[in-house]
Amino acid sequence: MAFAQVVAAATLRVMPLSACRTGAGRFRRLAQFLIQGSDERIVWAIEATGRRLGSLSTCLIRALVAELVLDSNDDGPVTLTIGVRRTASGAFEAHAWLARRDRVLIGATADEYVPLVNWTRLPA
Repeated sequence: MAFAQVVAAATLRVMPLSACRTGAGRFRRLAQFLIQGSDERIVWAIEATGRRLGSLSTCLIRALVAELVLDSNDDGPVTLTIGVRRTASGAFEAHAWLARRDRVLIGATADEYVPLVNWTRLPA
């Protein structure tokens, strides 16, 4: 999981998000073959390695990696959302999270954020 997060972070530094997601879509089957387990176990691994990577692993990086390896299963497709909000001090914040059927799988609660973008599948 750490390797996937480092690659995602490096890719986002040189490519736009849309190109990064398109490239990731090409490697999805390989990633899912290499990284197997329940959704809960995969999310735990992403979060655990993300904590060790520090500022390199942002909410967007974690959500992108989770979108890559979590399969759309019988519970429905996963949705990657990017939202924004203003803090009490007036600062602008953005946040990314991955959810399935309104249940956040990775990323903090999305209640206070106004969604800007919702993607339900990786480009092929």
